[in-house]
Amino acid sequence: MVAYSVTSTGPCPRILWTLLLLAASLNAHTQTWDNPTCTESEVSAPRGNRVVMACNISNTFRDVTIGLTANGKTSTIFNTKPPGNYFNDSWQLQIQGGQAYLVITDVQDIHAGQYVWRLNGNQRPPDQFIVLNVTDPDTEDQEPESLQVIAEPPPAVHTDVTIVMIIIIIIIVVVVIIGIIAFAWYKHYGSRKHHRYEVPGPGLSPGSPHSPYLALP
Repeated sequence: MVAYSVTSTGPCPRILWTLLLLAASLNAHTQTWDNPTCTESEVSAPRGNRVVMACNISNTFRDVTIGLTANGKTSTIFNTKPPGNYFNDSWQLQIQGGQAYLVITDVQDIHAGQYVWRLNGNQRPPDQFIVLNVTDPDTEDQEPESLQVIAEPPPAVHTDVTIVMIIIIIIIVVVVIIGIIAFAWYKHYGSRKHHRYEVPGPGLSPGSPHSPYLALP
């Protein structure tokens, strides 16, 4: 049996390194993106009504920050780590899983402005903005019931990318195995062929005209 060694410059270690890098890439791709979504970019509500603004992500919230920009000033209303219900004066924040609701039971002029949502799950996506306009109930053609902004369900997690990456890894593993077998076969039988040319054939003796060896005097 012919023994041989495979150095780090051979093709097999390179293929194995490629396989490891692909596995790391698969782990990164299978991590679901937050995909933030808010129900409305602008909400109008009569003074004194109840308003619910909502933002969702595909993953569980790690932290939620909500600020209000009004009259040229920005103030932080909530900066919390969910889950739970939180209160700040007339604002209430309800967080569960990947759903967050900002509730104002009696909307007034102080609540008007642009609400900036900073949502963090597996990543930190761009800020989400919801503008709240407070109107006069006498001029607003609405029923006296609360204005509800119902949150959309979080988008479904797509597994197409995961399936494709698993198939690619399986194909690469098969190719690596075939390559290793072919490389071993070539080294083994190539070495035997080399030795066959060095050994004198039948009927030849050292020193004969057709022998690859010369007889010493």
